[in-house]
Parts: sequence; C-alpha cells; structure tokens
Amino acid sequence: MTKISLIMIYGIGIYLLVILIMFIFQRSLLYQPSKEKLDISYYNNTGLEKINFTTLDGILLTSLFKKPSKSDNNTIVVFHGNAGHIGHRVHKFKPFIDEGYGLLLLEYRGYGENTGKPTENGLYMDSKAALDFLNNHNIPVHKTILYGESLGCGLAVKFSTTDSFKATILEAPYTSIADVAMRQYWYIPAKWLVLDRYNIMNKIKSIKSPLLVLHGLKDKIINIEFGKRVFNSAPKPKKALYIPDAGHNNLYEFNTYKKVISFLKQN
Repeated sequence: MTKISLIMIYGIGIYLLVILIMFIFQRSLLYQPSKEKLDISYYNNTGLEKINFTTLDGILLTSLFKKPSKSDNNTIVVFHGNAGHIGHRVHKFKPFIDEGYGLLLLEYRGYGENTGKPTENGLYMDSKAALDFLNNHNIPVHKTILYGESLGCGLAVKFSTTDSFKATILEAPYTSIADVAMRQYWYIPAKWLVLDRYNIMNKIKSIKSPLLVLHGLKDKIINIEFGKRVFNSAPKPKKALYIPDAGHNNLYEFNTYKKVISFLKQN
C-alpha cells in the first residue's frame, strides 16, 4: 500500500469519525439551554408570575405568565429560540405587556429550572401543555397569538395548522432544521443525519391564522432566503418585514415593536 493510499484511508477515517461525533452530539449543538433558576429580577415589575403545568408525559414545566390587562385583549404565547431561557426574553417582550397584551413565556423541558431533555416531540408536548393552560384559564384560541422565535417557529407553525389563532408571528423562520444544518455544515451530509427536523415547509401551507414574518437581511444564523421561502409558501393573509440592517438577534432595535403591534391591530 502506497503512502498516498494510507493518507487517503486515514483522511476518510477522520472524516467519518467527525460525522459520527456530530451525529451523536447533534442535540447538544441544536439545544443550548441555560440551566438556572429564574431570578425574580428577570421579571420584577412586569406583572409576570411563575406558573406550573404538566405535560402529557408527566414533566412539570415552570413558565412565566400574565393575563391581558383588559378582557378584550389578546395573549401572546412565545416559543423561544434554542439558547438561554425565558428570563432572557422578558425585556424583549415587555413592550407588549405595556400595550395591554397577555403574555405566556413558555419554558421548555431541560431549560431553566425544568427537568427533562429537549427533543422535537418533547417540545411539541410542552407547547400543547402551554396552550391547554391558556384554555383552562378561559383564554380562547381566537384571542391567542402564537409567536415563534427562531427554533420556536417550528412549534408555532405546527399548532397554527390545528386551530384558527388570532395571528401567528414568525421571527427568523427556517424551512427545516435539516436545511439550516446543511447550509452551516456543508462539508458533511448533515441534511440526512438530523433527528429533530421541525419541517416548516411541510406545514406552512396549512396554517389557519394571519401570518407575520420578521427576518433580518443580515441574519448569519438563519439565512433570509429561508424566511422568504416560508413566507412565499404561506397562505394569505400574510405580511413580511424584512429588516435591512438586522441580524439574527436584534430585530427589535429597528422600530419593530410598532410595526408588529400595527399588524396585530389590523388582524
């Protein structure tokens, strides 16, 4: 066996080892929770309170909730992104509370002080438990707004196909996690190795709510082309806000609140 052949064999072996490692640890790459108990300083003076509800598979979830300030106001359910915990989102969504909206910041299993390990099916059960909580507190679906943030867009879209909610908002949506993985890890067959796919493109045509898509044109995590494909495939009524100077995490630095609230008041 020649030296070149040995180098090729070693190279292929290393390549396959990299693929195996990434396959085994892929959920650690996708889900990046902050594991800390919610400090009252995160939500003090917002009206938000800690609540608990239990998923179908028996996991107790601690989340944050505030009823709308008026009986005729709507409630926003936030399905947050893959990193951190809900405390990190309080400041971002407080202006909606100030406008009188109710707010449910759902915390997933394995995030914050919640037990369990996040998976696609697990997060679907978490989301269902959150929506059941609202129903049990007399907040109907037609007065509920689903807000998906990045990873959470997959959850918002799934449940938007089952009921006619007041509206669905998708911040930095993607076609599927497999497509995003293939773009980021182009050097391996990532698309075929993804376990938790959150395939939005298979569902977006079936949503039953008015849709608002928010996406930064300079998003380096989820490329704007994914957001445009999702928007173009969605049924009407729909609206898109493509923000020229925004990246993945700073969309609300560009006067976005007023535009979102204007959309909600029109639908």
